[in-house]
Amino acid sequence: MMHGWGPEDYQSNRHIRKLLGLARATKRDVFYDLGCGRGQLCVVAVTEFGVKRAVGIELHRGRAAKAAAYVEKLGLSDRIEIRNEDFIDSDLRDATIVYCGQYEVEEDIAHFGSELRAGARFVTLFLPFIGVVPTAADYPFYIMELPFKETRDVSLWISKVLFRRATIDELYRELDTDREYRYDKRTFKRIMKERFTDL
Repeated sequence: MMHGWGPEDYQSNRHIRKLLGLARATKRDVFYDLGCGRGQLCVVAVTEFGVKRAVGIELHRGRAAKAAAYVEKLGLSDRIEIRNEDFIDSDLRDATIVYCGQYEVEEDIAHFGSELRAGARFVTLFLPFIGVVPTAADYPFYIMELPFKETRDVSLWISKVLFRRATIDELYRELDTDREYRYDKRTFKRIMKERFTDL
């Protein structure tokens, strides 16, 4: 994922509810939003899904300050923490649900696989981690449970991404023609070749 400043792409509340519903968020959960922007996902997680605690991590100082002020204005500072830091350096050990809407980078599977506890749910936007079989999906969101279930079977992985059997060429055509899919084409193809050695 692009570990830096992501786009200011705010999810609608309808999409946020879809994401949290897919993740089966309950009052037992601790929710982390990596690249939280204005903090709206954390607010909905706490107020509508009743999660025990939510943590928004935002590298951009201005966005983090706005998110913290928004949370304080709503009177939710006792249940929502906003951290101005790079999430790759964050302590995620108490997270049970993690959401990240940024592009995947090579280190993500190893990093999050070691940082998160067994049973934690990791939600991504538009694509699951390359080579990781999602346990559930409700497009545009994919959920992967820890420990990650990795596969070298490219056909299996593509079928979980597109919700149907398809070839690698069909996958690339779908990603190129469907404006909903957002991905860095060069990085994606490079990681595909690394993870699926028969390509």
